[in-house]
Amino acid sequence: MANLKKKFYDWKIRNLAYSIGIGTFLLIVAIYLVFTQTGIDQQSLLRTKTLRNLDNISIGISPQYIQENQEAINTTVKRVERILFAYTSGGELGEEKLDVEINDRLKNEVQELIKYWAPLKEDLYAIQDGTATIESSKESLEKKYTAFIKKHIDVKELIDEINLAEEESETFNVILLFIYIFLLAGFLYWVLKYLILGPIYEISLSARELAKGNLSEKINYQSRNELGYIAQNINSMADVLQNATEFTTKIGEGNLDAEYKGLKDDHDNSLATSLLQMRSKMQESAKADKERSWVNEGLAKFADILRNNNDNIQELSYQIISNLVKFMEVNQGALFVLTEPQDENEKPKINLESAYAYERRKRIKKEIAIGEGLVGQSVQEGDKIYLTEVPKDYIEIKSGLGETLPRCVLIVPLKINEEIKGVVEIASIQPIPQYRIDFVEKLGENIASTLANARTNERTKKLLIESQEMTEQMRSQEEEMRQNMEEMEATQEEMGRAQSEMAAKETNLNALINNTSDSIILIDTQYKILLMNDVIKNRYKGTQYEKMKEGSNALDMLGEVREEWKSYYDRVFNGVDLSFTIKSSVKGEDSYRHYDIHPIKQKDGSITGASVFSRDITKEKELEIQREENAKKLAQREYVLDGMINNTDDTYFAINTNYEILVVNDVLKNRFNDSGIELKPGLSILSILPKDQLEKWKARYDKALEGEKLRIEEIRELSSGNLTIETRCEPIYNDNKEVIGVSTVSRDITELKKAQEEKAKLEKELEKIKGK
Repeated sequence: MANLKKKFYDWKIRNLAYSIGIGTFLLIVAIYLVFTQTGIDQQSLLRTKTLRNLDNISIGISPQYIQENQEAINTTVKRVERILFAYTSGGELGEEKLDVEINDRLKNEVQELIKYWAPLKEDLYAIQDGTATIESSKESLEKKYTAFIKKHIDVKELIDEINLAEEESETFNVILLFIYIFLLAGFLYWVLKYLILGPIYEISLSARELAKGNLSEKINYQSRNELGYIAQNINSMADVLQNATEFTTKIGEGNLDAEYKGLKDDHDNSLATSLLQMRSKMQESAKADKERSWVNEGLAKFADILRNNNDNIQELSYQIISNLVKFMEVNQGALFVLTEPQDENEKPKINLESAYAYERRKRIKKEIAIGEGLVGQSVQEGDKIYLTEVPKDYIEIKSGLGETLPRCVLIVPLKINEEIKGVVEIASIQPIPQYRIDFVEKLGENIASTLANARTNERTKKLLIESQEMTEQMRSQEEEMRQNMEEMEATQEEMGRAQSEMAAKETNLNALINNTSDSIILIDTQYKILLMNDVIKNRYKGTQYEKMKEGSNALDMLGEVREEWKSYYDRVFNGVDLSFTIKSSVKGEDSYRHYDIHPIKQKDGSITGASVFSRDITKEKELEIQREENAKKLAQREYVLDGMINNTDDTYFAINTNYEILVVNDVLKNRFNDSGIELKPGLSILSILPKDQLEKWKARYDKALEGEKLRIEEIRELSSGNLTIETRCEPIYNDNKEVIGVSTVSRDITELKKAQEEKAKLEKELEKIKGK
């Protein structure tokens, strides 16, 4: 006996745990069975309250009481249907929403009962729908109800029999379970107290000091089972925590290079690994902060440089490249600027504007073509080039101690809005870190913008100087013209008499051509202007045509439209009358003018010139364009509306204040077509509603017409099953916030309701599981 007890005490903890686990599981099963097998059986109670009580539930639809409960027929029928369906196909019943357990004997008996219920239900629905009256159906109803209740008596007897059998079986099983629980609980108590809890308490006394933070305290417990191993591991853990504490203390003091003591190359200490990873991340974070600080300092530094040197490209280029070489801590640098072509045939070039620290400019060109060399290639591709293997014939970096080739070269195009303004080239003996390369690219946008502004400023200065020179020239020409005018005065006096004779004729002619809103020009066959009225002279003021006057060539200042207008005049000189409308932008505005060009014929039929009459028809043209755009928008709006209401499974229609249909979608049309009714705009919705639905829906439409938004949820009973329909009636307003109609949208939310019910059911099940 003593040896047997010693073997029990020497058992491994895992074997005891397995025993306790199995015993506990069996104990839980036993307790669960006691709880489930004692007390009132829920299924028995549910059968009694629902299926056995069916005669009381259906009392309201009996011939004796149906007259009083006619409005509740539908509710009672659904309640009976739900109970019969649950005991044949499964489902939930009762206030607790219990799942019904199917009993084969009871299921067969209920299916027989349904055969008596089906004809009774048809008579009840006929009364509910108004297709039959209670008086006309009373005899049939009484006969079918009596048969149903008589058959229900068989069901009640079977339920009593099933309940009694379950109760007897339950009593016997409970007695056995109580005996089993008592024996199993005693065994578990002995194992827990003498084999596990006692030794654990001894270890806990020694481990208490360790829990207080006394890492030097060791546990003195010797055993060959798992508890002995636990004591050894706790002692080892104290050593690990001691090393971790020293390591974190050094890290907290800012020593990010501190070493972790007591680690081997093949260690599996996850705490040490995590702390080392923490140190690495802190080192990376410190490095990233230092790089961001460097970039921000550089951007601020070069912002001042670019702001203070934006009026001279040469000085700006030197300041940029010299400071960039110093700030980047590289050895050499150069800044290239793209030239701007003076005409379409000239191609832009890349000029070396400034270089820094080039002791010997070996093979460095002052001008480079796009695509030539690394710099030209960078401009052509619009992307940076970073070389770490530099060709032997590249530039050399020299110092007092010797010379060497750079180890890396960085070439970055200076871009703004994808337009390249120049290139920066940097050579270094040491590799260039990625964050510094990114800095140069980011700085390149600011440099490109400043170069563009500097080039604009230089161009402005140049134009200002040219303008001042032209002003001086015009002053000298003005003096010459003044002298010529004095000489012409004498000549004018001689011509005065001849001009006075022409004055009367000119007055009449000027009154004719100037007292009109049309523009008038007369030209001869050599395109020379013979006459221009005041209307067109005023129109040309401040434009490129301002210098056009009598005696000028009508084609000289037409620019890109010269050949077009020459073809018009040539056709008129050949005897063709032209009348057309074109878009004009003489003063930068978009306007429309109508032109009538006719040949000037002499008495002998010869053509000596052409008359050009034009007038502004912008308003008329804009009205015409607006009408066309409105027509297109209206057509698009109709297409959009048609797509919105027809590309859906929902029904949609709208009515006006007279209940006349304004819009109806294809889904609703097809449903009514199946019933032989054609829905179309203009038809009164009240004329097609069933009589039993007319007052209900008219009341809903009236509420919506008064400005109320309605949401109705109804159950529609079909032979294939019940559907849940959601209907929304909302008022339609015009621009004055007046109600002009009602929109009605209906959709099937049956599946949504089922999903919500299933979700609620799952949430209840989850709550039950959490409660246990």
